[in-house]
Amino acid sequence: MKTGESRRVVRVAYQGGPGSHSERAGLKLLQERFTGWPFASFADAAAALANAQADLLLLPIHNSTTGDITDALQAAQDFVSLGEITLPVEHYLLAVPGVRRAELRVAWAHPQVALQCRDWIERSGLELRIVDDGARRAPDFLACRLRHVCVLGPIGIGQATGLYPLEGPIQDFADNRTTFRLLTRKAGADSRGACSVTMGKSARATETNELADAALLVRQGTEP
Repeated sequence: MKTGESRRVVRVAYQGGPGSHSERAGLKLLQERFTGWPFASFADAAAALANAQADLLLLPIHNSTTGDITDALQAAQDFVSLGEITLPVEHYLLAVPGVRRAELRVAWAHPQVALQCRDWIERSGLELRIVDDGARRAPDFLACRLRHVCVLGPIGIGQATGLYPLEGPIQDFADNRTTFRLLTRKAGADSRGACSVTMGKSARATETNELADAALLVRQGTEP
């Protein structure tokens, strides 16, 4: 691709919301080409790629504290990997600005966040509520100004929504890391998983070049 040539943005389905670690991984991998499309579950994000609504799929597949993320791996099994990236992952206690720690009674957390912060949660005295994702739920209670509820998750949630970090990092291990995998549909598969016969040679070549360009960015992003 020639220097200065415009490159199409890539619509990437992922589980989470603005400020999540998956969003951060997508930006690391695809840089300015990344356009995130957040979903409530890994399965919903995978369906968007399978139906050709999304260009790519980004999933967290392994965490150094909790091990393999099985539901994400199940969602990834019908697709082809373009590459992976491993990032350090920190979590924070995030609340509505002006709230004091003593006011908090309930903590919302994604299942993976809860597992990665299990020891801290047990010591915190807070009631744990498992939610699909803290990044997705944050705007709800920020708008309602809930003073007894906090979200556990990346500090990026606060930067994206206006929540304030009261404590952190709170994950159980300082070297907590997650590996993210970027995926695409298998060559020749249409939105029903069958072999496409309607796409012309020019369209196939364009799609192949775009995915090859994305794969190159992934490889560059994973170099030490």
